[in-house]
Amino acid sequence: MRTLALVIIFVANILNSFALNACSVNDTIINDDTIINKLDTIVIAASKYGQTLKNEPVSVSVISKNIVQKFEINNIGDLNAMVPNLMMQRHGTRLTSPIYIRGIGSRINSPAVGLYVDGIPYFDLGSLNFEMFGVQKIEVLRGPQGTLYGRNTMGGLINVITLQPVNKQEFSTTLQYGNYNQMRAVMHYNQPISKKMIMVFDAAAAKSDGFFENTYLHQSADSYNLLAGRFKFQYTPTQRLKINFVLNYERSRENGYPYAVYDTTTQTISDISYDQPSSYYRDMLSAGLRVKYTAPSFIVQSATSYQSIIDTQRIDQDFTSAKLLYVTQNRNIHYLVEDFSVKSLPTSKIKWVAGLFGFKNATDKDVFVNFYPFSLLKHKTYVLPEDGLAAYGQAALPFGRFTLTAGLRADYEKDMLNYNYLLFVANAQVKSSQVDTFNTYWQILPKISLSYRVGNNSMVYATFSKGYKAGGFNSTFERPQDISFEPEFSYNYEVGVKSSMFENRVFLTADLFYIDWLNQQVYQPVPSGQGAMLKNAGHSMSRGAELSLSAVPMKNLNLWLAAGYDEARYLKYVKDDETDYSGNFMPYIPLYTSNFGFSYSLPVNKKFLKSVQFNSDYQFIGKFYWNDANTAYQHPYGLLNASVVLVNKHFDLGFAGRNLLNADYNAFYFEALHKCYAQKGDPRVIYGFIKFKF
Repeated sequence: MRTLALVIIFVANILNSFALNACSVNDTIINDDTIINKLDTIVIAASKYGQTLKNEPVSVSVISKNIVQKFEINNIGDLNAMVPNLMMQRHGTRLTSPIYIRGIGSRINSPAVGLYVDGIPYFDLGSLNFEMFGVQKIEVLRGPQGTLYGRNTMGGLINVITLQPVNKQEFSTTLQYGNYNQMRAVMHYNQPISKKMIMVFDAAAAKSDGFFENTYLHQSADSYNLLAGRFKFQYTPTQRLKINFVLNYERSRENGYPYAVYDTTTQTISDISYDQPSSYYRDMLSAGLRVKYTAPSFIVQSATSYQSIIDTQRIDQDFTSAKLLYVTQNRNIHYLVEDFSVKSLPTSKIKWVAGLFGFKNATDKDVFVNFYPFSLLKHKTYVLPEDGLAAYGQAALPFGRFTLTAGLRADYEKDMLNYNYLLFVANAQVKSSQVDTFNTYWQILPKISLSYRVGNNSMVYATFSKGYKAGGFNSTFERPQDISFEPEFSYNYEVGVKSSMFENRVFLTADLFYIDWLNQQVYQPVPSGQGAMLKNAGHSMSRGAELSLSAVPMKNLNLWLAAGYDEARYLKYVKDDETDYSGNFMPYIPLYTSNFGFSYSLPVNKKFLKSVQFNSDYQFIGKFYWNDANTAYQHPYGLLNASVVLVNKHFDLGFAGRNLLNADYNAFYFEALHKCYAQKGDPRVIYGFIKFKF
């Protein structure tokens, strides 16, 4: 790693020699319309203590409001390849949409990538795929963020910030229609009540007839409809005290699981044809209260949040026209979280934060498994309380051109399982069993970084951090040794460079990383093949590089390039006496990802037409494997997206398309019941939209 650091320092010096203006440094992977944002003014909210992007010794991507709107980023999956080494896999519905950053993620149970929306943590895997609307910006921090955020951020952190209250009246609404009868409507309304109080209302509605048909039932296999709303209230009684309240609600109803039998020899998918309708219904409510008091020499902040998820999954789990196996799952999840912190003022030379964190989770789950040929019913109930406490602190100390950042977190968690199992044959109970147990986890998470300013326009840094994901209980298990799984750990090493060039018209960030991954929690089918569980593998690693380049070569033209390389392998993984996956690539992790895009605004300045905007990007996903054995894989593919927007003072009229080249690829693959199944990726989508703004 020392050699890598020397190489990056050398590159930074070369880049700095090209810089023509040394007054500021710029950064953001994707920028606003005409200029690159100044790093001095971009504050990373996820840093918790007001650190600016130019001084943050971590690989960060910031996606601005303009790019979110121009490229219709409606969920985290739309960021695939736009952010280096980020992938969100789609598994049939919003229930299971795991996020992977630098090869680290979790297909089931708790996520390994953290997600916060307006300061509210989304801890459950079933909450990650939500409808994004009214977004101010998205911050993606790659690498573990355990010092400040704890156990669920081993791969990184995604911080979504929605439109903030402003002291003027604003109203806008967007209507959209596309092929496959896709419709979407979004509304934003900002209303000051007084000089001290502001209200914000945002709402969204969306529906689609779906892309794929279940040929047996003659109905859509992936249609959906969704309603969502957000209310914000900001009260500033004094200059020192600010109170923010946010309330979110989303109601989604999906036909789901467009899976079909997949022939691995010919790499072809059969028609979707199963006999019982499958679906996923979810109601998700989130609320957050943030109180911030600015004292003369420090800031005190309390962030209290609550999230409720009530959902139902119905799935024909054999995915054939035969009436064999049908599963119904009902969940009721409640999270209560408190994060109390004291931190430095934005003007302080030394940036620091110290805090206490606690959460409580109450999860109840009912599962009904019907085996129709045998008149057999399994009824499983789970009560899964979780409690966690943590104390954390982090500080950035500058001395000369160097800045030393150090942090530490002490994390404690207790998980409990109360499990009841009933077996019925021909409506008569023939078997029952119960498990009542608990596990506790205790972990110290350190982080240390050293950065160095090369001139006024470049910075190099080196970071070490420890990642951690707590153990837990499997939802499906057939043997006593599979009831629970142990924690996993990672030791992360990163060196990087940030540099501004050509009068701040070009900005480049690059990094190299190596992750030493111990006791990895690996997805496995249960012995019967009827369900899945997590087991701990021996030793794994992920290593790679990331590059982000943004440029303004001429007025009104923005260009960007994001590229990632990630080699994620099992170093030692002996599944059983007959199966050894040591040396294999980990599934779902593309070796390469890249995204190239541009945004150009052509001034017209006519009475009815202010400008014409042209936007396009190309997402490339490299080869990756679907299974641990590396026998099934996805060929490289690319997605071309583009839009043209006519801009008026009070309305925008646009036309856009996704996957314009109609690339053929698989969105998901899995093996179950001794068969292989796959889900095709979305085809070409064309739509038009109009936005009214006042």
